[in-house]
Amino acid sequence: MATTMQTEDALQRAYVNLKSVRNNLSSGYVHEETFYKMFNTAPGELENAGMELAEWRLPANAVGTLDANEFRAKIDAILMYFTIQREKAQIGFHK
Repeated sequence: MATTMQTEDALQRAYVNLKSVRNNLSSGYVHEETFYKMFNTAPGELENAGMELAEWRLPANAVGTLDANEFRAKIDAILMYFTIQREKAQIGFHK
């Protein structure tokens, strides 16, 4: 079972990886397998922390099939969900 510190580290790593992928995408179709691997690792880390992100996962054969804008839309959805979940936790903690 992961400790709170390990969970927090996993959440931070997932967030940083998603932001990195988003910030480094160029226009057009995304052919770099590294981006897909980094992207797919993040939902796994977030799911281990209790978030359900299956709807945003990419299929194994997605490499080269997504336009950068589609990729960004998925990343933005996860980042927004992540942010909402974190705000809820912080608000609940401070009461």
